Amino acid sequence: MFIDESRCRDCHEPEYERWRGSHHDLAMQPATAETVLGDFDDATFSYFGVTSRLFKRGGKFFVRTDGPDGRLADFEILYTFGVTPLQQYLVALDGGRLQALPIAWDTAGRRWFHLYPDEPIRAGDQLHWTGIYQNWNMMCAECHSTGVRKNYDPATGRYQTTWFQIDVGCQACHGPGSLHVAWAEARERGRSAEQAQRQGAAGDSANGLLLHLARTAPGAWRLDPATLKYYRSAPRASDVEIETCARCHARRRTIDEQPPAGRPLLDTHVPELIGEPLYFADGQIREEVYVYGSFLQSKMYRRGVRCSDCHDPHSLRLAYPADNVCASCHLDNVYAGASHHFHKAGSAGASCIACHMPPRTYMQVDVRRDHSFRIPRPDLSVEFGTPNACTSCHEDKTPEWAAAAARTWWGNPAGRPPTTAALLARASRGDAQAARALAGDETLSGLVRASALAMLAVAGGSPAAGSAEFT
Repeated sequence: MFIDESRCRDCHEPEYERWRGSHHDLAMQPATAETVLGDFDDATFSYFGVTSRLFKRGGKFFVRTDGPDGRLADFEILYTFGVTPLQQYLVALDGGRLQALPIAWDTAGRRWFHLYPDEPIRAGDQLHWTGIYQNWNMMCAECHSTGVRKNYDPATGRYQTTWFQIDVGCQACHGPGSLHVAWAEARERGRSAEQAQRQGAAGDSANGLLLHLARTAPGAWRLDPATLKYYRSAPRASDVEIETCARCHARRRTIDEQPPAGRPLLDTHVPELIGEPLYFADGQIREEVYVYGSFLQSKMYRRGVRCSDCHDPHSLRLAYPADNVCASCHLDNVYAGASHHFHKAGSAGASCIACHMPPRTYMQVDVRRDHSFRIPRPDLSVEFGTPNACTSCHEDKTPEWAAAAARTWWGNPAGRPPTTAALLARASRGDAQAARALAGDETLSGLVRASALAMLAVAGGSPAAGSAEFT
């Protein structure tokens, strides 16, 4: 069962304090003077002929805007949604629905803006704030609160959604904590470890925890003096940590409303395959696909990297400032010099993430970076029309210019084995041989291989023997 998370703090105060104030902690909050960041001092916002007013009355927050029937009406703001780089606001409608307003607050720019600024979204449109795609119960609740039950009744079309905790708390990732607390209390009463374990009744040696993330990644990162590259001293034991994050940080469909912690992702969710239009032809992020799909394409994933190697799992901050995260494994004397990046030291182009994690902007102000950690390939841009990090910065230049510079600096990529990105691009254009190469490569993630099989089916080919045997 779920427990009051103040019980977690009793024993795990450092982790709890790092979590406080994090994006998980602030994922959803009741609308109060302390939590609302937007300007509700009788502010107005105009959008294709509709002028909305954001105001306060009796200590509560309201918006006057076009409702389900297209007419202006007053709606109370019940909850904040997110905190930065934008904050949205939730309004209650009939049928137990909470709906997200498309007029959002730019936290850094301190301004109101619309999520769809270039097209009029009218009442009756599914993208209108009163429509299904802005419905919190169905679209958002699972990943912004803990212990959510949607409780939709198809007979009446009504929701009776509940949650245990309004934000993303400890138990959203670790699972309900009652067994762990029972184990801890038994131990404090002086029982033996074996008796305490029975009291916890977790069924393994996890001290009552349903999901003991620390035990899924034994070993440490060590430097190979011969190659000057880091390796994991013991292989990553499982993907349970990555898949725990992926339950929300992936473009996926839900097939189990509230699965037990640690259950395999594919038992509970269906990740979207890598392919157009969600991704570019070479696998780069395009639509709002979050992180999982790009990360599973990366060499980092294949070498045993997990989310918490770079991100503190409680504060969600980077483990080290900026490029120092990369330098914790990729030595400065090898990768930080101009002989590697061919840019002026300290410039934007000398930054690891500028070239290897190109950004895209979602929801108008939310900059997110590709996690496939790819090598810039302007030659693929020439061939397939995909973006590349070089011309994303040098907007006045062509992919041909960038490809020529890359050949001068690093040689002709045509003489090297094709990368996952190159094979994905070719497979997406109907190259059955490229799709077979991906599907049959057992070093790649199951998601990449499954995506290749889907491309192969479109190309009209058949898989090579064994290529569909995923582990």
